[in-house]
Amino acid sequence: MNGLRQRIVTILQRGEEWLFANPKYVLGIILAVTLGFATQLPALKIYTDFSDLLPQKHAYIQTYNRIKENFGGANMIVMAIEVEQGTIFNDRTLALIDQATQGIDNLPSVNHNLVASLTHRTARKVYLTADGNFASESYYDPAQPARSAEQLEQLRKDVIANPRIYGLLVSPDLKAALVKAQLNEGDIDYAKTFAALQDVRHKLEQPGHKVYVTGNPVLTGYVYTYLNQIIAIMFSTLALLALLLIVYFRRFYGVALPLLGIALSSIWGLGFMAWLGYNLEPLSMPIPFLIAARATSHGVQLVARYYEELAVTHSGKQAARNALDALFRPGSLAIVVDALGLAVLVLGAAPFNWKLGVSAGFWGLAVIFTVHFMVPLALTVLPQPRKTENKNQGMRSFLAAVMARTGGTRGGAIAILAVSAVLMVGGSLYAARVQIGESEPGSPILKRDHDFNLSTKAINARFPGSEELHIVARTAEKGGIKRPEVLQAMEDFQQHMQADPALGGVKAIPAVVRAVNRLTHSDDPRWMQLPDNAAEVGGLMFAYMASSPIPGALKEFVNADENEANMVFFYKDQRAETINRAVELAKEGAAEIEQRVPGLTIELGGGLIGVTAAANEALHADHMLIIPLVMGIAFLLVMVYYQSFHAGWLMVLPMLFSTVMTYAYMGIQGIGISVNTVPVIAVGVGVGIDYAVYFMDRIREEYEATHDIRQAAINAFSTTGYAVSFTALTLIAGVVMWIFLSDLRFQSDAAVLLSFMLIVNAVAAMLIVPAWCVVFKPRFVTAETPGSDDKTPAALQPA
Repeated sequence: MNGLRQRIVTILQRGEEWLFANPKYVLGIILAVTLGFATQLPALKIYTDFSDLLPQKHAYIQTYNRIKENFGGANMIVMAIEVEQGTIFNDRTLALIDQATQGIDNLPSVNHNLVASLTHRTARKVYLTADGNFASESYYDPAQPARSAEQLEQLRKDVIANPRIYGLLVSPDLKAALVKAQLNEGDIDYAKTFAALQDVRHKLEQPGHKVYVTGNPVLTGYVYTYLNQIIAIMFSTLALLALLLIVYFRRFYGVALPLLGIALSSIWGLGFMAWLGYNLEPLSMPIPFLIAARATSHGVQLVARYYEELAVTHSGKQAARNALDALFRPGSLAIVVDALGLAVLVLGAAPFNWKLGVSAGFWGLAVIFTVHFMVPLALTVLPQPRKTENKNQGMRSFLAAVMARTGGTRGGAIAILAVSAVLMVGGSLYAARVQIGESEPGSPILKRDHDFNLSTKAINARFPGSEELHIVARTAEKGGIKRPEVLQAMEDFQQHMQADPALGGVKAIPAVVRAVNRLTHSDDPRWMQLPDNAAEVGGLMFAYMASSPIPGALKEFVNADENEANMVFFYKDQRAETINRAVELAKEGAAEIEQRVPGLTIELGGGLIGVTAAANEALHADHMLIIPLVMGIAFLLVMVYYQSFHAGWLMVLPMLFSTVMTYAYMGIQGIGISVNTVPVIAVGVGVGIDYAVYFMDRIREEYEATHDIRQAAINAFSTTGYAVSFTALTLIAGVVMWIFLSDLRFQSDAAVLLSFMLIVNAVAAMLIVPAWCVVFKPRFVTAETPGSDDKTPAALQPA
């Protein structure tokens, strides 16, 4: 083992010597790679791919992908036309509903077979002719501009008599009507579709009427409208970082080199994404900003150490080399742990996680070249500063005095650890409140008073619900849906689901069969029942389709082979408790029905409720895997790096503390774990290793010089502690502008969450690590470093 250590030390030493012997050559390579990645930037695209957010291997999503073209997907636009006085049964309002229907039917990416409204060609009144044949007619004829009071009254009665229209497309109070449309997934241009939709809505706005629009494409479209704001926040963030660097260093290199590190690492990271053909997800924008800010933090550590060494050596080249010597171990370790912690996201179930893990992992690892090597090598070739004194000595003396009276004493250190333990226990109670999924109605992406959330609330107040859960009844043989026992089983399943008080309504084929059966028997209500043989059921279904001049009249209910039937359940929100209750009821009902009816299976689940249920279940698994794995990787790498189990545990301790505090904060604030928050948490958890590693390594270095663990902690707090506090400030600056400037509520909330995590991580590293060392005196800190008498730099020595 000692021989292997020595060989590693020798390789690292030779590598360092080569770097400083050829600084211009190495910087030239870094610049050439940067230019290569820069050529890829024009190809980078910012957009949302809905399928990327779904766990494609989940059973619900596999069902969803199979049925979405026939029965409809989760990308539904829902528009409501509401009249302020009276009912919708007047010529003016009916004309507006028809105008809205035509406008939505002409939107880009719309599936024209899955458009529904009172005035659409597929909404038809079915009746028996005088000679006993089935016939149908549209409820609304746009060629008839005016109707008599008697005609409007008859239309009202006809609508109320049709359960497919009344309550589902026309509100029970008759004051509003819906226009619904599905988008074809795979070729959705959200920005173009949303712009066209807004144009349609603008033309519909007339006195006496209100227009509401909701649906996932609408939500995504609103997000796209904030892209210019996102760019403005980016420049504001850069300006804030530059200001902080000026205040901290008050020297040109201290400002220019960390900013150059941001630029280089961002070009590498974004260029790599473009090269792979990956898109930037608008809602994940705070994460790239945080990665860039982390590059700044490493640059700050290097430049700060350079000025410390410059004050001692008065030689720019020697100071640059000493800075890399001192920070090589903690810096490279922190960067590798950061990169692997980000790369772990590839284990997530959704393709979005894979793309983010690959691109963010590479971006994090690139910091070794764009910052960790670039900064000291640039300081080697740049002119030496004329002034070599340390301008921050006053603040460092103050920090040393504070630490000497608190964590620098055994009693103070014990108190810090005791308080931390109490906070972890208390935080665990609040952390247990965090749930998978959303905790409130509407979309947490936008503000509560945003038009989207207000529209969603208004539509759900008038109708059974804008959120759909599609559940498929499937038979083994073709035509199996026509079996009476299958239709009865579907009705029994619907009845079981209606035990949920949140269920607003149901749409399925059994109701259609009952209604047509009644019509065939002189509209006698006693015949509104299911036939007792498959042939009669098939005849009724054929009669219904034959009555319509529009092909595919039953397409929304059954597939062409008649072995799959869609049941649509309407809900008013997609909160976690609503989804969990619906899924549990569905599973219970499916198990009972499948056992009773051979050859019949009940499969979840399409619609937005179905895909969200799948995403929530996958998120739970991802969450239980990714966060512990990030900590496990940190523990393993630190343990191997320092040849000490104790070192690994000490690095994980502040990460564990900050994670518990983060979940406690989420529990108190009611922030749920979603596809957008899991990457934020994973990135925030990994930040803690940066602080802790730099701090621990400085304590080891100071102990070698002082042989006094308390004084080592005090010295580390006054030097690295000062740098860590500033790097925490720069990381917070990388996301804090989102809190105040972003109109996207999720980005603002994510920035608050990240800021909280960064602060807690910094405090934990600066207090828990030195306090632990003072109390327990870990051997890997207090032991003599082998080979300390030779010329090998201390940072390159084995632990």
